Amino acid sequence: MRPEGPEPPGDQPDPATSTGSAAPVARGVQDIDRLRRARLTKVLIALGIVVILLIFITSNSQGVKVHFVFFTRRPPLIWVMFACAVLGGVVGYLIGKPGKQITLRRPKRNDGSRGRSD
Repeated sequence: MRPEGPEPPGDQPDPATSTGSAAPVARGVQDIDRLRRARLTKVLIALGIVVILLIFITSNSQGVKVHFVFFTRRPPLIWVMFACAVLGGVVGYLIGKPGKQITLRRPKRNDGSRGRSD
């Protein structure tokens, strides 16, 4: 049996190298704090973008004359810009759609010849 009281200096575990539960708890708290700061940063950036978009929308709310093929309308400028952005995105997606590019290589022959017909 060990006597009650303080342990000798050689028998005390080193807190820096110990596998006790204090270090993982502190690390977990730091991780949670870092995640909270990252989330707060994302929220602040999103709020900034929303404010800029609201200013942009209100400053471009005047009507503009748009000539379609067979008729003319006066929609707000923001809707014209939004429609152009959506159409540009759709066209860009369709042009750069992966797996649908045309290949200009000739198919390989399986008969073992190298293209010569002797």
